[in-house]
Amino acid sequence: MAISSPGLGSNLDVNSIVSQLMALEQRPLTALTRKEAGFQAKISALGSLQGAISALQTAAASLVPATGSTATQKFSVFRTAVADPTLASASTASTAVAGTYQLEISQLARQHSIASASGGASPFSGAGGTLPLGGTLTISLDSVAGVSPHQTTDVAIADGATPEAIRDAINNAGAGVSALVINGSAGKQLVLTSDTAGSNQFVKLSGIGGLSYDPNAVPDPFTDRFLQTQAAQGASFKLNGIAVSAETNTVTTAIDGLTLNLLKGPEAPANSVSTSFTISKDNSSLSAGVNALVKAFNDFHTTASSLGSYDATSRKAGALNGDSTLRTAQNNFRAALGNLPSELSGATLQHLSDIGITLQKDGRLSVDSDRLTKAIGEDFGGVARLVAAYGGAFKAAADGLVGTSGLIAARSEGLNASIKSIGQQSDALSSRLTQIEARYRKQFTSLDTVISGLTTTSNFLSQQLANLPKSSS
Repeated sequence: MAISSPGLGSNLDVNSIVSQLMALEQRPLTALTRKEAGFQAKISALGSLQGAISALQTAAASLVPATGSTATQKFSVFRTAVADPTLASASTASTAVAGTYQLEISQLARQHSIASASGGASPFSGAGGTLPLGGTLTISLDSVAGVSPHQTTDVAIADGATPEAIRDAINNAGAGVSALVINGSAGKQLVLTSDTAGSNQFVKLSGIGGLSYDPNAVPDPFTDRFLQTQAAQGASFKLNGIAVSAETNTVTTAIDGLTLNLLKGPEAPANSVSTSFTISKDNSSLSAGVNALVKAFNDFHTTASSLGSYDATSRKAGALNGDSTLRTAQNNFRAALGNLPSELSGATLQHLSDIGITLQKDGRLSVDSDRLTKAIGEDFGGVARLVAAYGGAFKAAADGLVGTSGLIAARSEGLNASIKSIGQQSDALSSRLTQIEARYRKQFTSLDTVISGLTTTSNFLSQQLANLPKSSS
């Protein structure tokens, strides 16, 4: 009879023996698992390193002027303060000139507004107060005597359209004109108003006889289908006593680098309203950029030091201890910090220490705020050029490390390939271990059967020998 449980016939602990043998056989698989875990830890650590470098890259890039711009222009930030903000607002660009300006507003730009005539001249003479004949309505926006409109829009109008249908068609066309219907005592009137105030916002209508309007034509109350209710006009004001005219209430051409938004004009009987505004230079963007770069460098240094650390007491190493990628990153940024950028050759300010940024014994940077402020005040352009140059150096160092083609990506890709290879090895080894365990069990089962048979034979022989007649002496 076959033995159904390993060791039952021989009293051998077959399961325990096989388990111990398999524990020995599985040591290579365990080693592969530990190796994979190590690679995974390195990938995670590289992600932390990349995050710190990317932050430093961003801080450095923010110090680099755009193509065609100088460092001085980049960091030249001006602030404006209007004495009476209900009359005007102002913003500046880097070409502005600091100073206090007097503003006297005599006229605001206004929108153009027209309304359809009522009574016998109304365009809505069709049945039920509709437009008899439709077609393509062309809406143009131009100066009053202009022949080259800056915006022209065609709107399809159906035969027999109601005023409301025409209103909706115009509003849906994005023509720079808003339409509404007023149901007054003389009947429904269609009112069109330019969306923007200005002397170049006169509304002109053509294409449909019943909806035509030309602000240049001499008005005829008996035949004109539309009448002007408010003429478009530009803005008029004085800056430091000098008269200025503008098409709209947003003025960008009066002073280089200055945008004025006129908000309120005079009310009768006054002829003008006055206020002043001040343009002042703000150096905070330059000092803020410096401090952001220093913080990002120090954060990188902290992260890199932790990842590459080794504690002799606990014999515990950081995830990237001895890793070449970490060493390359540290060396690249040390070089960016220590080497003189070529664009600063011959400059008065050449080193970060010249503006109060120094390297500490622990490898971190420190900013002397008072010295930085003094340097900016004495030589704004020189500080701007120095900061931009070192920003470019740090950015270049970071560019080679992060990104899809950077060193860290290549290193991570290599580790992932190794992990994939380990997975394939582990799968093959696991399959082989399954076969080994099956062989062990088969062998011990056979041994168990043999021992059981020998035990049975031994017991039988012992019984037979015991039954033999005893000899008498």
